[in-house]
Amino acid sequence: MKTFSFIIAAAGLGERIGGSPKQFRLLGGTPLWQWSFHVAEELLALGKIQEIILVVPSDSITSIKKTLSTLSEKTSFLVVAGGTTRSQSVRNGVAMASSDYVLIHDGARPFVDKELCITIMDHVNPNLGVIPVVPISDALKKIEIVEGEERVSSTSREHLYTTQTPQCFPRLQLLEALDTDKDLLFKDEAEAWIALGKKIVTIPGARRNMKITYQEDFILAHQIASNNREYRVGNGFDIHPLVPSRPLILGGVEIESPLGLDGHSDADVLAHAVMDALLGAAGLPDIGKLFPASDPQYKNISSLDLLSRVASLLKEGRWDILWVDVTLQAQLPRLGSFTKQMEENLGKRLFAFEMESEKINIKVKSGERIGAVGRAECMKCTAVATLSRWRR
Repeated sequence: MKTFSFIIAAAGLGERIGGSPKQFRLLGGTPLWQWSFHVAEELLALGKIQEIILVVPSDSITSIKKTLSTLSEKTSFLVVAGGTTRSQSVRNGVAMASSDYVLIHDGARPFVDKELCITIMDHVNPNLGVIPVVPISDALKKIEIVEGEERVSSTSREHLYTTQTPQCFPRLQLLEALDTDKDLLFKDEAEAWIALGKKIVTIPGARRNMKITYQEDFILAHQIASNNREYRVGNGFDIHPLVPSRPLILGGVEIESPLGLDGHSDADVLAHAVMDALLGAAGLPDIGKLFPASDPQYKNISSLDLLSRVASLLKEGRWDILWVDVTLQAQLPRLGSFTKQMEENLGKRLFAFEMESEKINIKVKSGERIGAVGRAECMKCTAVATLSRWRR
């Protein structure tokens, strides 16, 4: 059985585009390198690859590791420092790989799909490298400066192709090929492979698998990404009776009250409604099925801990939380002064960054002494959650 390492080369300085390194710029709200990482995650989940190696600038290693641990708790990965040239960076990644074969992919190509990667892996063998290519469709011109004047001549585009990534090679032989140039100035791995006299085959690439090099490329990439996002809305509802001798916990805040909410867990009606809204939007089972009251492990458990588990499920599904709107119906006690702390508590469990708690809006409505809520017999809560994710 062939084994594969997926190496993402994301250590460049982005000098041609200017400003901050392009791999850290946001595309559709996500850093550019993460697009390739998510494709690698899918391949890993399918058992097509055995490890993911991300090559980044040395001063970014700590922050990248922190981001990855937040993004994907179940995915194993290795973060490696890059070099001063692309080939040096790739070599650093290949040297740390442990599989028979390596897939080398540019972190600046966000729209690669797993089907192309699988096709490449299917064609490689111990004596063969595989690269994706697309034919050049534009008319070509050669521009030279001769005696201070610009001279333009036509060049045939016949038999000319642009090379894409990922490119796939036997790991040890690629290391040998890269080491033939002590300065490691190869423009891509295929150049090193061919220079060593090794055999290579091509497969059709995809024009959508573009490389972002200039600012105009980013503009085009944003246009492509904007048509590649799906949105979901979910509704959540919960109700719990109020009883004596129980703590009143709402949004993770324990509130002084003669009555508390009754339930198998801490009966945090607000957190429960939020969880069901999020799960509904993601198309997942509700909390009654995920955390059944018949299971003793959930007896008196903090609903915020359950919310953290829901957040992990959303991350696995690549869902981003755009907005959570909550309406809590309660007659007593007065709760308006606690909503800010509730929002912060939920935000800490749902988002990687504290400032994102602003995506949660909690409102409290009186029962107006009408019905069970108005008689302080229970509390009700409804929630609406909006999620989105990029289609891969």
